[in-house]
Amino acid sequence: MKRTSLVLFAVLGIIFGRPQHAAAAEPIAIGQNAPAFTYRLLNGHELKPKTLHGRPYVLWMVASWCSSCQAGSSVVGDHIADLRKHGVNVVEMQLAKDLGAPGPGLQTFEKAVGMNSASPNWYWGKLSEAQTLALDPKGYPDIYYLVGSNGKITAINGNPASTWDQIAAFAAAKH
Repeated sequence: MKRTSLVLFAVLGIIFGRPQHAAAAEPIAIGQNAPAFTYRLLNGHELKPKTLHGRPYVLWMVASWCSSCQAGSSVVGDHIADLRKHGVNVVEMQLAKDLGAPGPGLQTFEKAVGMNSASPNWYWGKLSEAQTLALDPKGYPDIYYLVGSNGKITAINGNPASTWDQIAAFAAAKH
């Protein structure tokens, strides 16, 4: 009985607890410039727009309770060296307040990936509420943007574990 109540509470928290973004902001579209945000990283540093300027990157927003996000981190970890060879950065950011549902935090994903998480082209951080609203107005727990070296969004997708071929093709393309 307790387990059923916990599951029901978690599902309701996911449905009703996530931010109501849709009316507040327009979704980002392919061809638009990626927002030039300064991101707060888990290590206490900031990732400034000038660090990413002129470089292709994957801007990936996750909720730490999301199982596809955790699987995606593992897949990215398996391929982070290849992305680095192609000059592609990964910016993996936990959505503000985990979209209203409790989760273990992005640090658990980072630890699960092991040594690969320390790759110099992989940035781990947390979004502010304003950044979450701008980057994920519909409140998806697992969404990424492929950003070309010109700063423009070239693709929008989710679940890197299932869509790795698209990310690999993006990395292999000339930017």
